[in-house]
Amino acid sequence: MTKLKKFISKQNHFQSRIYFFLFLTVFSFSAIAQKGNTRISGFVVDERTREPIVGATVSLVKEKNGVIADVNGNFTLSAKSLPTTIIVSYLGYKTEEVDVYEYTEPLTILLRENHNLLNEVVVVGYGTQKRKELTGSISSVSKQTLEQPTAISFNNLLGGAVAGLNVTENSGQPGSTFSIRIRGANSINAGNEPLYVIDGLIVYGNSASAGVGRIDGTINALAAINPSDIESIEVLKDVSATAIYGSRGSNGVIIINTKNGKKGKNNIEYQYSAGWQQVRKKLDFLNAQQWAELNREVDPNGSPFADKNKSNPDNPFRNIGNLSELGKGIDWQDAALQTAPSQSHQLTISGGDDKTRYLLSANYTNQDGIILNTNFKRYNGRFNFDRDLFKNLTVGVNITAGKLNQNSLSDYGGLYVNSVSNSFEYVLRMPAVVPIYNEDGSYNYNNYFEKGDLRFGDQTVNAISDLYNNVSQTYTNSFIGNFYVKYTIIPSLVAKISAGTSLRNSIQNFFSPASAASGFYANSNGYASIGNNRYDMWQYEYTLNYSKQLNPDHYVDILVGLTNQKTISESSTASASNFANDQLTYHSLSAGSTLLSPSSSASEAVLNSILGRVNYSYLGRYNLTATFRGDGSSRFADKHKWGYFPSIGLSWNISEESFLKKNKIISDLKLRTSAGIVGNQEIGNYQYAATYSTQGNYSFNNKIVKTYGRGNAGNADLRWEQTSQYNVGVDVAFFRHRLSLVADAYYKKTTDLLYNLPSEITTGFSSQLRNVGSLSNKGVEFEARGTIIDRKEFNWNISGNIARNVNKVLRLSEGNIDSGSTNIQVGKPLGYFYTIVFDGIVQSGDDLTKVPIPSWKTTVEPGDVKYVDQNKDGKIDTDNDRIDVGSRYPDFIYGFSTSLRYKSFDLFASFQGNQGNYANNSLRLNLESPSTSYNVLSTLLDRWTPTNPSNTVSKAVVVASPRTDNRYIEDASYLRLKNITLGYTLPVKIEGASSTTIKLFASAQNLVTITKYTGYDPEATGAYPAAKTFTFGVAISY
Repeated sequence: MTKLKKFISKQNHFQSRIYFFLFLTVFSFSAIAQKGNTRISGFVVDERTREPIVGATVSLVKEKNGVIADVNGNFTLSAKSLPTTIIVSYLGYKTEEVDVYEYTEPLTILLRENHNLLNEVVVVGYGTQKRKELTGSISSVSKQTLEQPTAISFNNLLGGAVAGLNVTENSGQPGSTFSIRIRGANSINAGNEPLYVIDGLIVYGNSASAGVGRIDGTINALAAINPSDIESIEVLKDVSATAIYGSRGSNGVIIINTKNGKKGKNNIEYQYSAGWQQVRKKLDFLNAQQWAELNREVDPNGSPFADKNKSNPDNPFRNIGNLSELGKGIDWQDAALQTAPSQSHQLTISGGDDKTRYLLSANYTNQDGIILNTNFKRYNGRFNFDRDLFKNLTVGVNITAGKLNQNSLSDYGGLYVNSVSNSFEYVLRMPAVVPIYNEDGSYNYNNYFEKGDLRFGDQTVNAISDLYNNVSQTYTNSFIGNFYVKYTIIPSLVAKISAGTSLRNSIQNFFSPASAASGFYANSNGYASIGNNRYDMWQYEYTLNYSKQLNPDHYVDILVGLTNQKTISESSTASASNFANDQLTYHSLSAGSTLLSPSSSASEAVLNSILGRVNYSYLGRYNLTATFRGDGSSRFADKHKWGYFPSIGLSWNISEESFLKKNKIISDLKLRTSAGIVGNQEIGNYQYAATYSTQGNYSFNNKIVKTYGRGNAGNADLRWEQTSQYNVGVDVAFFRHRLSLVADAYYKKTTDLLYNLPSEITTGFSSQLRNVGSLSNKGVEFEARGTIIDRKEFNWNISGNIARNVNKVLRLSEGNIDSGSTNIQVGKPLGYFYTIVFDGIVQSGDDLTKVPIPSWKTTVEPGDVKYVDQNKDGKIDTDNDRIDVGSRYPDFIYGFSTSLRYKSFDLFASFQGNQGNYANNSLRLNLESPSTSYNVLSTLLDRWTPTNPSNTVSKAVVVASPRTDNRYIEDASYLRLKNITLGYTLPVKIEGASSTTIKLFASAQNLVTITKYTGYDPEATGAYPAAKTFTFGVAISY
């Protein structure tokens, strides 16, 4: 029995060993299988856009095998054993290492952009260049700014984004124009707008008007470029960068490149957004009771609210016992404003293979205005195509076609309606005691208080009806196309021919029925006007570019070229009045019994140019750029036709020197300097010539004949404006490029300023364009970018810029130029405000013999305005008592932005600000002038009376023409939260389409504005209020 127990015990022990051996064998085979056959798959995407990164290199750190990510960013490789480390790299991105301990599902690897600015490639005139080799001052608009989904025009993206770039919106109306200045204003009469180069084609940013004068404001022709189509925007600021554009480079250059298809990648993107706009600020007017009290005060004999007139049977207010019965009355301003919906659709299809790249896009945008019956629509399509026909021959075409529609306000200029500028301002003037509608719901066309040109018998204009029933349309069709052929003669020598065109046809239609102001004025019984403007620009360029690394120390890039540009413009307008009915509006001018004189015009301009540029780099440290351009313009007489514009720039990459190359704090350091001359030819056509025009009808030989006379004095000595520029700058980066700084200082002097000077009466001309003097701009600019947090799931960047420009007139050959409330004077900036100075209100106890008497009055009384007697002669006159009270140009401009990403959330916010600039608040001047017909601002509640001795608001007196003083030249400094956008990328994976992303976003524009300006907006100072916008949307990429 004992032996049996031992045997069984041995058997159990043996059996345990067998089980243990089998376990080890199975585990070993499993381990061997894991070690030799582990396949790791995944895809590589941009961490911010979630787009696949085609061509990213994916490899294992301890092994030699590696692969390239395919067109969808996918990769697959084999690991001999786990754990292992994958390393992923791609040009322009930071290298990423990922540890893999076990593999259960495909990996998603996010690459972050490398913010080493000196290594990025930037677009320059007629080519590209590494920022490291630049000698000029060029700023790039950040990708975060360009990716904002809600801008109507790319102009909206520029404000606060670039140091030294001042962007001003001319109106709050959707689709309106912008004013852009780079490093100040260089001219009085010639253009101050920068040159725009879009996909290599020069495009002028002039407004798309067709000459119909009754349409208020103009449509922005550049709004035809859809911001979602833009890949990059470079702002060329100094002469080293802009001299290659010669006579068009003095005001700076903005280069825009649109998106292209990518090799080996097919992609579909769709974005939809919807939202609304609402007025940012309303003005505060007198209510019905307050205005009635004012009306009775300024017109005690004729006011319908005076007790003596209560018995008049024609007085509609005879039954009002106490003025408090009127209450608040009608809010006309509120009735004209609306919450305005908006929507936008964007579709992009792109792709390509080894030889072909293509991109198709389409956009529809519809934005209603915050004022009734105003809106903006855009229909836009774009096609970019590039094809490598042979190894050394490439062709391509970029085409953008757009249709812009704008319904705007009606212009009241020339209607003599108490300085009312447009149909919305007429709404603001309506007293709150006047009803909009009759009891039956029809419009009230009998405003008891309207006594001027907008009354005919018992009929008056209704301001709300005017907004609804006027037709004030602008339609613009535009086509921008550029075709090129690029032939590589040898690897270092490339010839390129490009032919492009910018075509624009603008149509304006205006109709005012008999009930509206323009159709009512002077009993016109309806007024219609139509206009057409055709603008054609053709551009041909022939360039030869030699680029070669001669040896490890020397690199050279040489460009030579010829260009030709021809511009043709034709326009015509026709008008009629006295229509039998309003049914056909502007569609049948012949239905008007009074046909007004039509007009038409045409012009043509040619610019022939030669250009050359040499870029040279030694040891990658010392860089030189020399540029020359000669322009021959048809806008000048033969002896001044050609202008020549050279420049030179130098830069030194100090961080490449041995004493700084391994510095752990300074990552990059570069010094730059440049000098040169550029010009300005934007003066219009035929200004040098003595042209003739029709002068009127005369009786000759018993017949009525049309006569011709000199229409322009001409000036054969008219010369180019030339701007000499000097710039020094420094670029520096710290802490492995986590902080980068750019600083520039510049000086510009413009000579031979062009100005239309008044002519002697004996010449028969009112003015003549002449070269009259010189001015300067000098300033400093600073830009900073920093990465505060840079982690895999949390990234935070900030950027900011600030610039100061000082503008000064240096010389005027004909003396100071006075143009009303502004003046041009030696030693002062262009367009500074020049007014008399408010000195309080005359009080009852003042010694009136010591109060200076204005030249437009015979005596002064308590309650009148006092002015500062600058020359102490005891009287106030506009010749001797006006002084400089501020400039329209700011002391400095600034902007800053921040972008934050946490996992699938991203946030972007941008701010824009101006400091030290002033604006003429002419709307406030008119709205603070008491009238028996029109409403005024609530500030008149504090008007001077014997019982209310105000020292800020004068007594209520009706004056024919209110005087501008320094009270109405207001500080227009502001800080604005321009844009804030929150996005969330949904954690959605679609089988077979791993790179598909779906992103939701919400955005707000102009949400907060801090300013002392009392008008609607310190930027768009007209009568159309600024709006704040709220938008929600979705972006899908497949």
